[in-house]
Amino acid sequence: MSGQSKRFLGLVLVLFSVVYLASCAVPPPTQELADAETAVQEARDMGAAECAPEELAAAEAALAKGKAWASEFCSELEARRMLIDARAKAEEAKVKCATVEEIIAELELRDIFFDFDRYNVRPDAAAVLQENAEVLAQNPDVHVVIEGYADIRGNAAYNLRLAQNRADSTKAFLVNMGVDPARVTTTSGGATQQFAAGSSEDAYQLNRRAHFVPTVGMSSVGARITIVKK
Repeated sequence: MSGQSKRFLGLVLVLFSVVYLASCAVPPPTQELADAETAVQEARDMGAAECAPEELAAAEAALAKGKAWASEFCSELEARRMLIDARAKAEEAKVKCATVEEIIAELELRDIFFDFDRYNVRPDAAAVLQENAEVLAQNPDVHVVIEGYADIRGNAAYNLRLAQNRADSTKAFLVNMGVDPARVTTTSGGATQQFAAGSSEDAYQLNRRAHFVPTVGMSSVGARITIVKK
């Protein structure tokens, strides 16, 4: 190869290198990464693992790929596209979860009440449970926690058992009405939660109840729960 040819080839290589490096001269996707990570974490915090699992999984996968691309030379554009997609998927998950939360907020699941020292479902409570069963049938993605409670009479251990029996009998009634037992969790709060203060019979009656807490999936519902049965 002549000297002129070598010089020409060298010039071509230099020009190619300049063009190649220029094509990579884009800033790192720092903002896109921050936005994607924030959106994914917000989706997680909203419980997307339960209310939007597919969307969350897609967002997390895109985020992982975007981070991997960002660490490779001259892959900033691919990383930016992937991170933008991750944020979009996370936003979809948030919208879906917000819709479920709105549905739950609008549900009208009414509590039922019990006679003193009893846990059988009364006729007036049966009518309420029928309405609750219909609401659950119309919202198949919603689960419910039934919290049993007692008034302040009786010792703590006895009230815990009595309240659990009330929650269990309420669940059994719903199951007999066709509600999937897997959608219902029961728990006892004993006399720890007072819905009415005082020692009047009216206050006692208000505290002898099965309290309904709709949830997405089987999420936890609070520290006051003492006994849980499924």
